[in-house]
Amino acid sequence: MAHRELTGVLLVGGASRRFGTPKALARLDGEPLAERAWRLLGEACDERLAVGKHADSLELPFPLLDDGTDVRAPIAGLVAGLRAAANDLVVAIAVDTPLLRREDLHALAAACADAAAPPSGPLPGAYRKTALPVLDRRLAAGQLALRDALADFDARVVELPPARLVNVNTAAELAELESPPIVPLAPEHHEAFRTVVADGLAEFGFTEVPDLDGDLLDPQSAYAAAWVAVERGEVVGSVALQELGDGEVLLKRMYLREAMRGRGLGRRLLTVALGWARGAGYERVLLDTSEEMTTARRLYESAGFRRVERTDERQGFCRVYYRLDL
Repeated sequence: MAHRELTGVLLVGGASRRFGTPKALARLDGEPLAERAWRLLGEACDERLAVGKHADSLELPFPLLDDGTDVRAPIAGLVAGLRAAANDLVVAIAVDTPLLRREDLHALAAACADAAAPPSGPLPGAYRKTALPVLDRRLAAGQLALRDALADFDARVVELPPARLVNVNTAAELAELESPPIVPLAPEHHEAFRTVVADGLAEFGFTEVPDLDGDLLDPQSAYAAAWVAVERGEVVGSVALQELGDGEVLLKRMYLREAMRGRGLGRRLLTVALGWARGAGYERVLLDTSEEMTTARRLYESAGFRRVERTDERQGFCRVYYRLDL
């Protein structure tokens, strides 16, 4: 759920010399980093601004606020974002931390005095307009290290999961985040796909039921689209979309091998599926899960799914339903 009275500021960056091409346009799981960060701010904040330089001529699908300086440093974008924000409280992120989640931004906002940041540095960070005079003065004086500015006002330290603070500085580092690769489901994956699903069902006390699991008999024709994550030739994760009609698809078969959990793979699979659904012109994504699948439900909710007032049972367990409007 978006945080009320919170502005999200996306620092778009520019030429990205170490990366070789503009980071904002580099893709993770088929989605440009800038669009991925912009989507996150839309999920977390009730206002969002992208700040950069018009002179860079980046082709972005959202408006860009020019920071109005010749300086190439995050402090310039943060000052411009704080000045333009309608809210007193701002959470600022750069395009090169693509594993952040909405709950990370909300944790920073909740802890913010004048500022709040993780131990690793000032971005991502939350800032109030009370910090603006200090930042403005430092920018004018050419003191561009945003980390140093934190010592000049009341800045709180917020512990966030280190794995979600991964900073992408090179194309090789970005490629590492795409391991294991996610590929479209093909006939050679069918047997392993069924095994991953069956093992996932069994883990939560379910067995296959013909009325509910008929799609597993012929997965290639059962889905509008489906994907598997493959590591060293082994299927270790899956997700599928089933056509419902009237602009709707059903998200199904979101499962991971236990060894792959906690590495961001589930979010990557979900991002691929939702990105495909948007690109294919669907209006809504529905899903059902169980009360016991708490980690999965948190993932869906962080992606914007909202619970639907409908429940029933599967083999003695409560099934719950979600909907996402694209």
